[in-house]
Amino acid sequence: MKKEKYSEKNKNRVDLVRFPFLSETILQQSFFIDYERNEKITTQLEKLTNLFIILEGKARIIQQEPNGKSLILQFLESGDFIGELTVVQAEDSPKDVVAIGKVRCLAIPLAVVAKHLWKTAEFPQFIAQYIGKKLLLRMEHFSNAQTFELKYRLAALLLEVAVDDQYTENNTQIADYLGTSYRHLTHTFKYLRENGYITKKQVGYLINPEKLRQLIQLGNDS
Repeated sequence: MKKEKYSEKNKNRVDLVRFPFLSETILQQSFFIDYERNEKITTQLEKLTNLFIILEGKARIIQQEPNGKSLILQFLESGDFIGELTVVQAEDSPKDVVAIGKVRCLAIPLAVVAKHLWKTAEFPQFIAQYIGKKLLLRMEHFSNAQTFELKYRLAALLLEVAVDDQYTENNTQIADYLGTSYRHLTHTFKYLRENGYITKKQVGYLINPEKLRQLIQLGNDS
């Protein structure tokens, strides 16, 4: 993890058009934090101290079950928040959020959120719309599990989580996330591999984004 204070020199890392609530006052009290692959951004074991905005990279949200099992709840990408449910007091502690590849975040201390962000005209509406959209995406995920063949859903997931066209996720967790058996998932990976959508590597797969998009379009048209 590498932490750097916001300054005039690095301010171009933040797209202020995308996040209109980020005033200079807020940014001057915020940090850029870079994470390496598989590094935890937040953990259930520690109290949240910052609201994070992912500026670059991808991450996964993990729920640690009492029986020791780890479940993927959602995948995050550039523009997503981490800790927003804690900020709106919908949950007391954050989930584990783990970097997929390299991730850069803007970290806004919760004290700054309380003192400045909530008093802006844009932030309350922005965060409410964001949470609403993520809820709709979660509902769509469960709906697709009932209506689309696994090969189409897996193709979409590969595009979503691959970093530099490399897929290296834990397939036991992915089977749970997609609501299927590990055996069915393995057979579907075999289908994608035999038909040139992916190539097996020593660790994970190299994906063919163009062919996967064509496969997804077939699913949408059928």
